[in-house]
Formats: sequence, C-alpha cells, structure tokens
Amino acid sequence: MTGNRSLPGLTCPDPGAGPHSGSSSPQPRRSRAETRLEDQTGRRPPPCSYPDGFPADAAPVGPITEANERGGSASKIGLTAIDAALRRAFPNMPETRRRALIAEMARRGTDLAEPGDPGFPILEEMPGCPRLLFLEGGRPDVLRAPRVAVVGTRAASVHGLADAWELGAFLGAAGVSVVSGLAIGIDGAAHHGALQAAEAAGPGATAGPIGVVATGLDVVYPRRHRALFERVRRYGVLVGEQPFGVRPDRGRFPVRNRIIAALADVVVVVEATLIGGSRITAERALDYGRPVLAMPGSRRNPAAAGCNALLADGAQPLLDPSDVLVALGLTPAGSRLWSTAPAAANRPPASPAATAVLKALAGEPAHPDQLVSRTGLDPGQVALAVEELVALGIAKRDRGFVWPI
Repeated sequence: MTGNRSLPGLTCPDPGAGPHSGSSSPQPRRSRAETRLEDQTGRRPPPCSYPDGFPADAAPVGPITEANERGGSASKIGLTAIDAALRRAFPNMPETRRRALIAEMARRGTDLAEPGDPGFPILEEMPGCPRLLFLEGGRPDVLRAPRVAVVGTRAASVHGLADAWELGAFLGAAGVSVVSGLAIGIDGAAHHGALQAAEAAGPGATAGPIGVVATGLDVVYPRRHRALFERVRRYGVLVGEQPFGVRPDRGRFPVRNRIIAALADVVVVVEATLIGGSRITAERALDYGRPVLAMPGSRRNPAAAGCNALLADGAQPLLDPSDVLVALGLTPAGSRLWSTAPAAANRPPASPAATAVLKALAGEPAHPDQLVSRTGLDPGQVALAVEELVALGIAKRDRGFVWPI
C-alpha cells in the first residue's frame, strides 16, 4: 500500500508530506476549531498527527523479544503491515523504537487501523484526519453501534454530573455507544453511566463506552481514573493516535477532541464554560456536519455559559434523553423521560422547615446563609432542614452550597 489509503469521500494528507518533505501541495482548509485553538495556544494544530514524524517526548517501551513478537491483536494484520503503517505515520521514529512498539502492541493485544482499513471508524471526509488509530478493548464491536459524544467541563456542577450519568446510562441501554475523553467531570460521569448499562447488558451488549485519549494507550490520565480506564477497556474500547509512552501535554487535548467529534454521530454538551475543550469539540463537530445538542443552564452557573452560547449560535436544546435518539433518527419524539419535578414515590413527607428550605432553593444551589435570609429560619433550623433534605435524597451538599436534586 503506497500513498494515500482512502475510502470514497475520505481525504487524508499524505503522511510523508510534512513541512520538511518539500511538498508544495495546498494545506487543508482551516476549520473554525483550528482557528480557535491557534488563538488559545499560540500554535496551529498539525493537519495530521505528526507532520514532523514522531513525538520527541514519547517514553520508550520494553525491549523487543522473540516471546512478545508472537500472538496478540497486532499479529492479525501481520508484522510487516504494521511496520509499514508505523513508518508512514511516524517517518522519523527510530527503527529500534518502532520494533519495540510492534512488540508491545502484540503483548498488549493492541489493534491498529489506518484510513481505508475496514476497521477504521471514521468514514467521512474530515480535515486533519488521524494517520492511524490504536485501539484496545474487550468489545471493539461497540464502534459499530450508533455513537454519541457526551462532553463537558471538568468543573461540573452536581446537576451536570447527574445529568451526564443519567444520559450515559440511557444511551447505553438504548444500544448507543458513548464517546468521551475520560476526563474528570462530565466525561467521567457519562462513561460511568454507559458502563452501568454495558455491565447490565452482559456479554450480548452491542454498545458500550468509547474512551478517546490524548496520550499513549499505556498512560492513564488523569491518574485518579485508572479504574475507569480499565472498565472502559473491558466493556468497550480505548482509542488514541499516540504511540505508547506519550505523556499528557496541554496542547494535545484540543487536537484529540477532533477525534471525539469525528467518531460521533451526534455531539452532546452537558455543561461547558465559554472557553474550553468542550467548545472546541462542538465546533469541530459542526465543521464535520454532526448535529450538536446542548443542555441549557442557569445564567448564574458559569459551567453552563458555554452551553447557553452554543444554543444562541443555533445548537439544538437537549431537554430530555430521547432528544438524542431523535437526532440519531432512532425514534420519533414521544414521552419525556426527565421530569421537571422530583419523584416523590415512597418518600416520607418533609417537615415544614425542610419544605420551606426546598422552596427557597427554587431549583438552584444556594449557600446556607442565603437560605437563612430567604426562609426567616435561624441557622440551626436551616442546618437541620438541610440534613433532612439530604437524608430524603432531595438535596446534596457540595462546595459549600446546598443543591436540590
């Protein structure tokens, strides 16, 4: 295989045509997200993974041995084909590093796919398409299911985390794979919800979590999500364009987000600030022709400002999980699953003080001092009322505020 390998309608720059190759071919059209990324970081993302060949900060993998050259998913397409693919993607990678990478792929059971391969999950034309993708997971078939990206801020509110978790669980139960970046906040909550659905479905599950990383697949970031990484690997698939050993770097995460947008059939933003990776993902999705849904939030919530801005720019509002299925074309609009009022089944009645505090919250978080002012109760009475609401599952304390749930 030489030159570009493309499916019909897929255009990917020649991996050898980097800035040092002497090629005079025109560069791909710059997208809105590329322009935004350059404005934020001071540098333009590459048209493909590595125009200069190989990331210099990649840590070495283990030595190549006869034992770890055998078996594993890397052997499915043959060591010669893998070596050729790595040469195209990383022309400056030293031979010893490349051979060690192939051996580590065989040991870990890592798959590799290029544009044009049957297993390459991005079929449409996109600017800056990855030269290749590394894939690991117990259920690679989840890439064949309808795919929805659920993204948002790391500094999510209690409501945002709950909404992301519920949305991930709903989509997983509906046979939709959830794509996200495994970050703290909205990403992790959505994947936890999708994992619950995948675990409940058992071995016959057709959908599951798809985690897209900005590091090598052997590098867990953030570290606190190590258990989440392993669960996603077991019940879904991990995807990345970086070779083993590549560490976290701030500039790689916005570039990674283009893969999240390209993998998704629909992109949902649950909570987002005005500037951040979620906005970049949404803008990339619009560039690729993906529908973008955003969950509206209070103007008092900084974590909702990005979603409200997307809605003002024409994104579709997400008012219920079934809205995503409508966007996917899987079901007509029907009964709503999210109610504006909390369920009260089998819940004992709240005391008058707790009822007054709940009314004073008015659906939004409030500081205990604000509740004292709004209810006329003394601080001790408010504290007891909050404890009661928490025990009833109606409220939650977080970051010094009381949140109705």
